[in-house]
Amino acid sequence: MLKGLIVLSGALIVLAVAGLPQEDTPGVSGPDAIAARQASLDMSSITFRSMGDAMKAGREAKSQGYPAAALAKWAKALPRMFPPGTGKGETSANTQALPAIWRDRAGFDRAAANYAAATARLGALAAANDTAGFTRQLEEVNQACGLCHSRYKEGDQGPPSK
Repeated sequence: MLKGLIVLSGALIVLAVAGLPQEDTPGVSGPDAIAARQASLDMSSITFRSMGDAMKAGREAKSQGYPAAALAKWAKALPRMFPPGTGKGETSANTQALPAIWRDRAGFDRAAANYAAATARLGALAAANDTAGFTRQLEEVNQACGLCHSRYKEGDQGPPSK
């Protein structure tokens, strides 16, 4: 009897919770997605430049392990920062993301994967403390950025123009 009462009470609680008004949890808006990716891209640019400055100052690659790992983590997330409806002219937000990203999504995803692979290699070279290799790989990362930007971003590589 007690067991049946416990089961009935549990079922009633589940039904009561299901009957309560559910809070809407809207997704990220187009302008918010654009703002997030622009801020993230700005931070990745700053991170990249600081690693280059560290190498020019004679630092060892291992000193750049954390920023290199952070850049590699960001690179994996990058393609998801471009959801449909967030291209130039699709929202009120200012963006330099060209429609080619969505027209040629496979090409964009390949370019992003190339960038992710280049940053992963950068992280591995930092972990191995291969300073010469790390310094050379910085140029590979820069080229991966430039290749993607030349196809999918309006304007020059670097921060958005205002």
